[in-house]
Amino acid sequence: MTVSKSNGHSQPAPLKQVEPESIWNENHYTLSDGREVLIRPVRASDGELERELIEHLSADSSRMRFLGGIGQVSRQLLQILSDNDAQHEAFIALTTAPDGTQQAVGVANFACDPDGSRCECAVVVADDWQRSGLGKYLLQDLVEAAKLDGLDEIYSVDSASNSAIDHLARELGFTCKSDPRDYTMVRYSLNLH
Repeated sequence: MTVSKSNGHSQPAPLKQVEPESIWNENHYTLSDGREVLIRPVRASDGELERELIEHLSADSSRMRFLGGIGQVSRQLLQILSDNDAQHEAFIALTTAPDGTQQAVGVANFACDPDGSRCECAVVVADDWQRSGLGKYLLQDLVEAAKLDGLDEIYSVDSASNSAIDHLARELGFTCKSDPRDYTMVRYSLNLH
């Protein structure tokens, strides 16, 4: 969604207004297709839910998220992805499966650079939940968390062929620059001040 200005140029739609501390709670969202999800901070106990999500991604979705394929998810990767501390933030999107169990349908996380002023982020959404607005909610929550953590910039390094993230990032105000060393990669960034 873009907002048109009278001069014919368009600008990104503003981020949703969020009470700063509400991102640390459980938030329910109704997606554009009517399905409902719960987004909350990742817990250490969410590792199995994340593993199932990642291992059921299509080859294309896995390649876009991990910049290459990933087979089985290692214990080390799960520990990294489910770690919420001063240097990492992560959110998980959950739905209730027909059998009553919770199922992860999306995950978003960031990790701070060593200098502590910037963070790299990543978002993944289950294939059958893509194009429903879920990625936008997850990325917005990451942006809000980065602001609350006092970071200066949030960025993502992605495949130049990832049109879904290109659309989403630009919609949320991220700028895009090509990697001068690798024409297949781009860097999206958002100044948080």
